[in-house]
Amino acid sequence: MRKVLLVFLILALLPPLTVMRADDAPTIAILSFGSLPTNDVTEGAILDVLESYGFISAEESASLRERADLAGEHIRIHWGSANFDLPTANLMLEQALDLEPDALVALSATVTQLAVQATSAMEEPPAVLFTSVFNPFEAGIAQSPCIKPAHVTGTLSTTPYADLLDLMLTHYPGIQAVGTIYNSSQASGVVGAQEIEQIAKYWDLTVEAAAVTGVDGLIVAAESLIDSGVQAFVMPIDLRMDAAGLPVLVNMSNEYGIPVFHPALFAVESGAALSAGFYSFYAQGENLGRILVAYLNGDLDIALTPILEQSSEAIGVNLDAALSQGIEIAQDILDQADVVIADGEATLSERVHIELREADVVPLEERLPGDQGFIAFLRSQGCSEERIAQEQAQLDAREG
Repeated sequence: MRKVLLVFLILALLPPLTVMRADDAPTIAILSFGSLPTNDVTEGAILDVLESYGFISAEESASLRERADLAGEHIRIHWGSANFDLPTANLMLEQALDLEPDALVALSATVTQLAVQATSAMEEPPAVLFTSVFNPFEAGIAQSPCIKPAHVTGTLSTTPYADLLDLMLTHYPGIQAVGTIYNSSQASGVVGAQEIEQIAKYWDLTVEAAAVTGVDGLIVAAESLIDSGVQAFVMPIDLRMDAAGLPVLVNMSNEYGIPVFHPALFAVESGAALSAGFYSFYAQGENLGRILVAYLNGDLDIALTPILEQSSEAIGVNLDAALSQGIEIAQDILDQADVVIADGEATLSERVHIELREADVVPLEERLPGDQGFIAFLRSQGCSEERIAQEQAQLDAREG
């Protein structure tokens, strides 16, 4: 309660957020590792915030949603997508930096890593604002919410590996050995596999892990794990593997009758039998849009802005895949599920449906109170010397 009162006191004392910067139009680049429907939602939320504050018009917003670059009166926006290819991602970043942007908006850990590496030695680097990132600290983007490069901040999404394994073992106690496959060059995959192995020890669950360097090695790895006797696959979040490798794994799982469990909610659309994962795709984009606008208008110091953790969790079920993979989905799982696929058709709960909206421009007068409260909260949690010292002490204790 005292923290809430403090936030409201800070809010009352702060000047209102600036509506639109009056000097030269800023340049931003919105960069993703590859095209995903959830990225479309997150990027759309960022555009909604920019439109509310007058950086872009409704007509410009419509054009931007088709991934057309914009040289507007109030802002310049450049798009980049790497098609889940690392060399292309490096080239994409070089092209974006040639524009001398004020800010790089990075979606995914891979793009954020590259952006931080490319800008950290610059005398005046652009702000790197990230979202759709699950493991920023393990990926080397930052050490903690406030121990980070001064020009970097963003929002991290939590990954419910423990809940996924709990859900699996509660309803399928006969599963005693699982396999997991990860890309050895992707931090999210490496960290995810490590978390799965660590959490599995609590239940005396055997985990067989296989590292691959790309989708080409997935079939061999999966066959080896199946031969070793794994009874299910529990996969880490790994964008490169999820995009191209998950459908391949699902085909094999259907053939051998081995269920696939995944921590990304919409993995069920690719054939996972059961998922439990983050679903606040619009909210994370809206929050990053708030940070972006406040930064462009000079109302927020990125160096003092902590990395914000966003938590949400929903359950997904693919009844068609479950049938092919040899498991029956318990009724209480179905009762909890927010995404259910049956006969090829998906049914979504209201809360997930809301988080998948791609356009929801709120009039500025309606936005301001919530946005001011959000920015005030970030300032109240700011990276003070005391907080940085506390976080460093925690890091030292873990290493010790």
